[in-house]
Amino acid sequence: MNTSEILRTAKSILLVDWASPEVPRSLVQAGFTVFCASPGRYSVVELNETGSLVFRRLNESPSHVDIVNVFRPENEHEGIVAQHVIPLGAKVMWLQPSVGSATARRLSLEHGFDLVEGVDIAGAVR
Repeated sequence: MNTSEILRTAKSILLVDWASPEVPRSLVQAGFTVFCASPGRYSVVELNETGSLVFRRLNESPSHVDIVNVFRPENEHEGIVAQHVIPLGAKVMWLQPSVGSATARRLSLEHGFDLVEGVDIAGAVR
């Protein structure tokens, strides 16, 4: 599945870190429901009336996300797949540049989710 098709069919995205505030901002502006994962908690991202990012803490994890977008080093990818991709039913793990991962490639084959590498998700939705 190519990135355009992935984005066209997705409705919700979980961010596990990001390189700049433009990542969550671009995704929210593009109409996605955007969640963020922090150790031990989840938030939903919204824009307030002035266009500032607002992170509203959730009491529990989202029930499902379509994409898990990751900007973390490879040594954390196995844990991210186990904690977020599989339990939230994500069909895609999207690694932000310059993150690449042999571990994520192996896990995508083992668990049947698509993997995107080398494409900035914020740029792809603009």
